[in-house]
Amino acid sequence: MADQSSQLQELAKTKMAAGDEKEAEKLELSDFKLTDIPKVMDALSWKEAARFQRKWFDAPAYELPRDYKTGKKDARTLDKSHVVEDLSFDWLMSASKRAKPEVDELIAEFSDIREYSHRVGKVKGILSTLSPGLIVLLARMDKMGLVDTKRMSLKEGFRDFGDLPAIELEYTSQFNFIPMSADFWSQATDKMDDVYGALGAFSLKIAATTIRTHFRHKDFPALEIDELGFYVRDTFEFTNTGKDQPLGYWSKKGVRKPGPIDYLLDPDYIDHDDVRYFKVTNNSYNDYRNKWKKGGDFMVFSTVKKVPVSIQIHIDRIDIQEYLDRKKDLGL
Repeated sequence: MADQSSQLQELAKTKMAAGDEKEAEKLELSDFKLTDIPKVMDALSWKEAARFQRKWFDAPAYELPRDYKTGKKDARTLDKSHVVEDLSFDWLMSASKRAKPEVDELIAEFSDIREYSHRVGKVKGILSTLSPGLIVLLARMDKMGLVDTKRMSLKEGFRDFGDLPAIELEYTSQFNFIPMSADFWSQATDKMDDVYGALGAFSLKIAATTIRTHFRHKDFPALEIDELGFYVRDTFEFTNTGKDQPLGYWSKKGVRKPGPIDYLLDPDYIDHDDVRYFKVTNNSYNDYRNKWKKGGDFMVFSTVKKVPVSIQIHIDRIDIQEYLDRKKDLGL
């Protein structure tokens, strides 16, 4: 970005020397640096995206280790400077037209469950099988002391995690997650807004904030959930898993999303209404960090949206055995 800016300034001087003042003025107005992006986001009213960008630029160079990104390492062991926990879940619902309908649909799906659910219950088939979400939840309950693997049953008990922040729920009672805007089509078509700028692709996590277990309920052990907690988990970093990921075309005047032709041709800049917009990618940030020794990655946890639900699932000896057989396959 800095080299591109210098080239534009030299080209503007050349144009001025040749008497082409109008063209020189256009080039000067198009001059753009990567560190201008937070100001552009301010102008677009992208409050959280601008905040995250400034946090990244202001921090010493730091690349988040892969084990934290994948969840193999506990985020609670990170230095607090590498964790954001105050992102409002309500912001997610209001800052993007694409997020709210998906979240509302998911909440409705959990509102009333009796035995069967591919998210947290049993899955109907030739033989009823436990969903991956239920296996994870049983593993959480096992650590809480609510599963009796000797008697192959549930113990009588109650746990309330309603006061825990998201980073604690992540390791206590979280049992499922939904990838948001993670596929290629979503990344290519989603509107560029504050959520896109702050999170891009992210995970919507689901945790049980109340768990009640019964040793006997209609002749079988059962678990009941009266409340779920929904929250966002994300990493603010610029890692490429394949081709260098495009993050839009930027100028001091705003941002433009690459069109279909731009995706194919992958130009360094595009011109629109006499404004030059420059390509920004993940490597733009990685190159900046390598050159200036600034740019600190961090993890993001939102506040928790607590939702009343009615979930009831009976668990028999066969279910406990299936849990014990499958938990290792899920890395539990």
